[in-house]
Amino acid sequence: MSDSRSNTTDRRGFVGAVATLGAGLALGADARMPRLFVAQQPSDGWLDHLKGKHRQLFDVPEPEGGTALRHLRNYLDAWRNAFGVEERDVSVVVTLYARTTPLGLQDAMWEKYQLGAALSLTDPTTNAPLVRNWFAHPKPGDPVADGEPDTSMEALQKRGVVFALCNNALTRWAGRLAKSGMGGGAAADVHADLVAHALPGVVIVPDVLVTMTKAHERGFGYVRS
Repeated sequence: MSDSRSNTTDRRGFVGAVATLGAGLALGADARMPRLFVAQQPSDGWLDHLKGKHRQLFDVPEPEGGTALRHLRNYLDAWRNAFGVEERDVSVVVTLYARTTPLGLQDAMWEKYQLGAALSLTDPTTNAPLVRNWFAHPKPGDPVADGEPDTSMEALQKRGVVFALCNNALTRWAGRLAKSGMGGGAAADVHADLVAHALPGVVIVPDVLVTMTKAHERGFGYVRS
């Protein structure tokens, strides 16, 4: 097997391990709500698995058309192309909170709770508020991240990037959505719905500020993107 195939296999196995940590630990409690366990009973296991020699945390509170996703792609490309560093030697964590909270959620949540309208994002194909997460899996022609499919969250996850979604932010979003009448449920019900529909592989953490500290304690650099 070539080195490139070996690295890809290693990377996919690593991403699968992170997803399993976020979901598998909870299966004994309720298989329908795998990530709620992570938020209620925090574990640093997922963070301890990030053992790349080069470690970076990207602090991303604003979507800004996917600018941070371009930065992430360029960061990994630079290590590989300019310095000859393989992706398995680079560990990257991205924090999702504030206005990037919806980026960690599946399309069904974007449609149900009108998250595109909440972020003032318009789908150019319909001229209506966006009802799908084009940051995770853009379609051809989508303006997000210049329409480059290799800049999507899904593509970056395959390269080992881990997205950490803030439970405090989810709670605040749930309260606002419930108050506005979106989804027709109480805040606790909306929160449970959002947690259950986090994107695959996304790790829900109690608070991203604490995650930043814990990442720093493990040798991660910090950049606001």
